[in-house]
Amino acid sequence: MAGEFQVSENMLDSLKATRPWVKFLAILGFIVCGLMALAALAFLGGASRMPGPMAGFGPVMGVVYLLLVLLYFFPCLYLYRYAGAIARIPAAGQGAMEEALARQKSFWKFIGILTAVILGLELLAIVGAIAFGGLMGMHH
Repeated sequence: MAGEFQVSENMLDSLKATRPWVKFLAILGFIVCGLMALAALAFLGGASRMPGPMAGFGPVMGVVYLLLVLLYFFPCLYLYRYAGAIARIPAAGQGAMEEALARQKSFWKFIGILTAVILGLELLAIVGAIAFGGLMGMHH
């Protein structure tokens, strides 16, 4: 490390001012996860029985929703833990500051990887759609 680094009161106040918003977003995310889990159970339980070609769509949507709940849960957990670490900074000092920054890093790392994966899947879907369209065009 190049030298000692001190956190000023203004820096700490700014960090503490973000805590209610971080906690709010984390709790809201947990609520959304709960609602999505209930929707998944409804789909899996057959509450969305659809006639005809859409008959098997409910269980598929149930599984998709459960996967989304798992995917969405972890960023919410990272945010919630980050908010908790921010609250401990005034009493615990540098250790809590380091924990807060590590929790924030975990959140952004997860979001960054998730974004890269989604962009990759979207690119594959576009390439697949173009290839499928080209193949269908060759058969007509």
